[in-house]
Formats: sequence, C-alpha cells, structure tokens
Amino acid sequence: MGRRYAVREVFASVQGEGAQAGTPAVFLRFAGCNLGYAVCPWCDTDWRDATLRGDADAVLAAVAAAAHRRWGALRPGLLLVVTGGEPTLQWDAALADAARGQGLRIAMETNGSRPVDHSLVDWLTVSPKTVNYVQREGDELKIVFTGADGPGIAPDVEAVRRLAAGTRFRHYFLQPLDVPGRGPNLEATLAALGELGPPWRLSVQLHKLLGLP
Repeated sequence: MGRRYAVREVFASVQGEGAQAGTPAVFLRFAGCNLGYAVCPWCDTDWRDATLRGDADAVLAAVAAAAHRRWGALRPGLLLVVTGGEPTLQWDAALADAARGQGLRIAMETNGSRPVDHSLVDWLTVSPKTVNYVQREGDELKIVFTGADGPGIAPDVEAVRRLAAGTRFRHYFLQPLDVPGRGPNLEATLAALGELGPPWRLSVQLHKLLGLP
C-alpha cells in the first residue's frame, strides 16, 4: 500500500497572488504546518484537520473532480497549486508523478523553512515566515509586509531587504498583510514598494477581491 496523505481541502479557482495571478487552477491544500499559528497569527487558512486521507490515486481523483466541477475538465496544462499548511511535509515523487501523468503543471507555495526538491515542482513560490528560512531560490519570493502595526518578520523596508539578501528568484513581490476585521495594509505596502524600487512588485489577493475561494 502506498503512502497516505492528509489533505485539508481541494478546490478550483483562479490563482490570486503573484506572477501567475488570474490563472485557472486547482488548489491542493495539505493539512499540517511545521510553524503553526504562533508564528503566523494572521494566517487566513485552516490547515489543522484533514478532510481526506488517501493514497496518490485518491488525492488525484479529488483534484480531477474539482477541475471538472469548475473548469469542465482536467485539461493538460492546468495549474495545480500545492499549498497548506506546509506542503513540503507531504509532497513527494509519487504525487508529482501522478499529477504530471494527468498533464498538470505543479506550483508549490511554501514557507521556505524546508529545502525543496526542484524536480518535484514546475513553479516555486517562497513566502518566508521566519528570518532564517532555508529555501532561498525559486521562481518568486513573496513577502507579506506586516508593517509597524502587525506581527511578523517584515515590519519595514530594511527588514524586507534583509529577508531578500542573497536570494535568487525570478520575481519579487510584496503583499499587504490582511488582518481579519481590519483589511490589508495597502497604503503602508505601497509606500514600502516606492522605497524599495525594482524588482519589487505588488501582489494583491485577487481571489478575495473577486469573491472567489
């Protein structure tokens, strides 16, 4: 019997953040995180309890079902966004092979606290939540700008520069911190972007603006 995976949810939507914003996708959200809500008290996802436990075939069946419900079919080239929680705790060669066997493109969103095997993904987004993150290269670095009023590792421009120092990414994004009940700190993030300059760009949570999951 193959490995069984703990999945929180599988759903289809458009990618809402970063360089691939607006791209049709299926999201595979794993249960479990190695950092937890103590490190990210503003985390807007519930990753604690699994709603599906199964092998690679069961997980890909759920992905296919979500694709059919939203996009009409699981078409070659559809983006599979592997997220969590922390996806590196479970994503492996068996799942990568099964996903590619269905023609899916694999995008991983990780907190960067664990090294990523690049052969298992086609697109890698690192959004660090601790200053000593280890995965320092990939396709995009997305830093949540917490500002002076929010908890986190990016309260100001100098902190952002320190977090990005020595990294190698194709794209660099600064994303407003969205605090429940208060909303995103857009003005502070725009001011920081103006000071940072290129290659930094704004990432907004497009799916929230559109009312999508």
